[in-house]
Amino acid sequence: MAQETDFDVVYSNVAKITHVAFEFLMDFKRQGPETANAESAPTLVRVIMHPIIAKAFRDALVENVRRYEEKFGAIPTAPPGSAHPPVH
Repeated sequence: MAQETDFDVVYSNVAKITHVAFEFLMDFKRQGPETANAESAPTLVRVIMHPIIAKAFRDALVENVRRYEEKFGAIPTAPPGSAHPPVH
């Protein structure tokens, strides 16, 4: 990670992914105890990607998760006690 940034860094524990014909929309949210559900959690940032870039992003994420799990062990699929997955 860069030493200095000229952009905001945010923590997100919920992501909502939708799409239309020409782009994917990814809303990154943060759900805390004061938030009733993931849908009502505030959106921190929206990332919009062309489908080709979204597919390349998916492939890069899959590869990085594989490397992470090789080094640190399996990542659980959902937090213990979670009623809904954090990505929808």
